[in-house]
Amino acid sequence: MDVLIGSNTLRNTNGVFTTNDQDFIRIELEENAPRLTMELFNPTGTSVAKLDQNQWQTNTQDRFEVDSEGQTITIRDSILKSIILQVTLGEKDCVSIPAGKFYLPSGSVSEITKESWRVGNKMELQGIDMDLSGGAIEVP
Repeated sequence: MDVLIGSNTLRNTNGVFTTNDQDFIRIELEENAPRLTMELFNPTGTSVAKLDQNQWQTNTQDRFEVDSEGQTITIRDSILKSIILQVTLGEKDCVSIPAGKFYLPSGSVSEITKESWRVGNKMELQGIDMDLSGGAIEVP
């Protein structure tokens, strides 16, 4: 699948985001809609919620909301009134991630805007077009 994240195109991925050999996001395509599995962390790297194929497995404080309408799934923080991650199905096994801001297991912040994708002070991508040969998207 191709993943358009911010202004970047990551072609031929398996839809999995990893960091330090840990999967924390998995995007799958079923029935013309994205299915999202994602673990949410706080700034100390502690898991605070887990979404499994668009359904909450854990969300103990009911802080996070998931909205899956048609070809878009959005996770929101109900306290901060912000988008954690938005995934929209495009054409021909392509998904777009136009917005997001969430913590990684390390406590670093990953922020996605329509212009760029930034991870803490370790990575900033703008306008990248890369073929990942069927592999995962590795996040520093």
